[in-house]
Amino acid sequence: PSLSQEEEIPELEIDVDELLDMESDSARAARVKELLVDCYKPTEAFISDLLDKIRGMQKLSTPQKK
Repeated sequence: PSLSQEEEIPELEIDVDELLDMESDSARAARVKELLVDCYKPTEAFISDLLDKIRGMQKLSTPQKK
């Protein structure tokens, strides 16, 4: 089987736990921008969408840190 098609898509892993541990949305956005630096598609909408999801996850997860 040919892998040429898959090779065109860069592998991207975003560690959501890492983002959840960050203090602020701006820190998260900066980190995601770093991860997406090789991405040629517009990332602003993706980042804001991701931050919304993370905010939702924060509300769901019980705060471990006091």
